[in-house]
Amino acid sequence: MQRPTRFSLGWRFGAIFLAVMLVVVACGTTAPAGSGGAASGGGAGGTKHVAILNKDMTDAEIKAEIQKEAGLVVGNWTYSANATLIDEFQKYVKATYGADIVLTYDGSQAPSEYLTKLGAAAKGNNPAPYDVMAVEENYWADGTANGLPADFLPSDLIPNQKLVLDQFQHVPTSIAFQSTAFPGVVYNKAKAPFLKTLKDLADPRLKGKVTLPLSGDITAGGFMLGLASELGKDYKDPNQMKEVVDWAVTNIGPNVLKYTTDQPTLQQLFESGAADAVTFWNSLARLEYFGGHTDATLLVPSVIYPANGYRWIPKNAPHPVLAQVFINWRLSPDVQFPNAWPIEHGQWSELSEGFLGPDYVTKVPDWFAKDYFTYFPTLDQIKTSFKQVDWTAYNASAKVWQDYYGQKIGQ
Repeated sequence: MQRPTRFSLGWRFGAIFLAVMLVVVACGTTAPAGSGGAASGGGAGGTKHVAILNKDMTDAEIKAEIQKEAGLVVGNWTYSANATLIDEFQKYVKATYGADIVLTYDGSQAPSEYLTKLGAAAKGNNPAPYDVMAVEENYWADGTANGLPADFLPSDLIPNQKLVLDQFQHVPTSIAFQSTAFPGVVYNKAKAPFLKTLKDLADPRLKGKVTLPLSGDITAGGFMLGLASELGKDYKDPNQMKEVVDWAVTNIGPNVLKYTTDQPTLQQLFESGAADAVTFWNSLARLEYFGGHTDATLLVPSVIYPANGYRWIPKNAPHPVLAQVFINWRLSPDVQFPNAWPIEHGQWSELSEGFLGPDYVTKVPDWFAKDYFTYFPTLDQIKTSFKQVDWTAYNASAKVWQDYYGQKIGQ
């Protein structure tokens, strides 16, 4: 992957941010300066209170527990820098706690699979198959409705919680690691300069050149929410959303090359020129551009519904202490902005997706400082420019129309 040194991208996001609600993505890193990732003593006698265990633990007890747990399983997405992320966390635990551990990173672009496995484990009264869930907010809401998340906040093992704006926390069960993520359309501006709205995907000039997501997850959900807004439909009403599905299948369907939510497949189709417009997360546009595909452009809808990633710990997680250490690490400014990691600019832009609070603002790297706000919103815009989703209503509606969508596309 090439590493451009400056950015001449004509996305005009700076101007678009002022007109619409652009929402991007954020991930986390080590603890704030001086903390080394370990929490300050909050329990009695210099111990740390670990809420999920309902215990006050000394540093020695915490280290012993980490040695005993020896690893953890995280359910998250597929990042191009997954291997580096795993390596960096394992090195961090070794340096901070003296323990050799194994981070198993179960990456999937279909997070609904995680809830199915968690639900089956809970029903059988078995240990959870994951220690940390790191998926979109709607899955946390769905999991909460089914009693899956454990209470773990506040915890002295997660001092970086205080760096995150209240709007990105659901205490005691979850905390965001992204601030502005949304599914969108990445398109080739040289081949499809006429694309201005999601409805424009129905243009016959795109016949056989479009990908749409499979049904069942928030990638399809976020796309359909945006299309519903353009069509004047209410996403809370499953019958109106069926009308949105019908419109998409009837009008965009003839242009669809493939229905897929698999990132490598999408990238291969886009980079080879087989597809001129692919539906995926907004970070893909940056990843493609920084990787040398200079015509990669993000279609920004007139209304954007963020679907930010949240971290939570399932009940009966086998490794609850390391789970909290991981969450704290991923929230730290130096991991949210992995400037020191041995990764390319495209991979950086995929991992780092916005500010979670004011303590992150100074972490924009020098190589990106001039153009950062062409790609990302300011903290002010993050605080104010959201079209909040009623996730309870969304989940209830989506259970109906997502199945309907799957049937319509023969999934």
